[in-house]
Amino acid sequence: MSKDVIIIGAGVSGVTTALTLQCLGYDTEIIAKHTYDDLPDAGSLPEFASLFPAASIIPHSAHTDQLQAIFSSSQALFFNLRKQAFPGITFHEHYEVFEYEVDPPSYLDQMLNVQFMDELDPDSVPRRLQSPKLYGWSFDGLFADWPNYFTALNNRYTQHGGTITQQKLSTDDISQLPAPIIINCSGTGSDTLFKDPVDEPKVSRGHILHKAGTPLIKNSEDQVVSYNYTPQASLYSDLEGQPCDVYCYPRKDGWVLGGSRQIGRLHEQRWPPFGDDETYQIDGCSVPAQIIDLNHQILTHTYNKELANPDELTAQIGYRYIRNKNNGLRLEKEEKEGKMIIHNYGHGGAGVTLSWGCALAVAQKIARQEIPELKSALLQEL
Repeated sequence: MSKDVIIIGAGVSGVTTALTLQCLGYDTEIIAKHTYDDLPDAGSLPEFASLFPAASIIPHSAHTDQLQAIFSSSQALFFNLRKQAFPGITFHEHYEVFEYEVDPPSYLDQMLNVQFMDELDPDSVPRRLQSPKLYGWSFDGLFADWPNYFTALNNRYTQHGGTITQQKLSTDDISQLPAPIIINCSGTGSDTLFKDPVDEPKVSRGHILHKAGTPLIKNSEDQVVSYNYTPQASLYSDLEGQPCDVYCYPRKDGWVLGGSRQIGRLHEQRWPPFGDDETYQIDGCSVPAQIIDLNHQILTHTYNKELANPDELTAQIGYRYIRNKNNGLRLEKEEKEGKMIIHNYGHGGAGVTLSWGCALAVAQKIARQEIPELKSALLQEL
């Protein structure tokens, strides 16, 4: 049976794009090598990033000159879905804390209830024991409680008549797909299927830890609290000496903790070492000790929560396709073998954050309608 649109890839970008187009009246099918049903095998599928995102709605690690417009559009959809009580969308009081001075990012203009360090109660700010003077800010940020949200997203797609086919595709298969429009959301698979035009495409490899059975961390107003905390470079840095951050995102199934960012080439399984610092062995992964040690200090000192025992943690490794800083997000169309191909990948660490904005941008390229009109029509169907 012929389809109007086939979406390649069943990660958050693929499913969100497919759901958007399905709600706008297109007959869609997702074809993917891996789907959400592969969650039990997530540890062996680092390239399927959507199995284990953090997943805050903050545009960290995204490289595109379209960031402001896409994030604004995506955030507005998340806000509306939150009002509709879409499963898994919550608010956090989120802190971004640094042990050195740093310029505020431009995305703060789009966040709610932004407060800078000198406006905050010092006792509420995440900090490690004997931390130096701190800089940064807090805001009320959207968060996708991942097991609930991604399950609901997949269910909503099939409830609207969409279909998901689990199949590995090759380059030769593209011309035979029964649809005039193909949306490429295959992430790291894009270079194999379509030959990514960027030179030496790169991925960011990160360690994600999970501590199950832990209570939500809340402030005095009963709001969930999360943080990114960047210590001095002497405590945690990459091989170039740039400071690295750690984070904690509480969700209903436990805490998600990180982070690490090892930059490597797409088709090479070679990653920069961590240096001479100690690592912990968890589930066969060598995890930088700072992820556990710094988070433990912060959680103990600020929230009176324990994280000392690595045996209580599970570990996974995931890839984020960054391509490169000059050519990150690829959101464009091309004609190939008589089909319209629209690429939607290279989101870096912001796949969830930009998912709805990119889906609307894809719909705009197909329907040739303005984003506000498409957004209004989509929300009526969701």
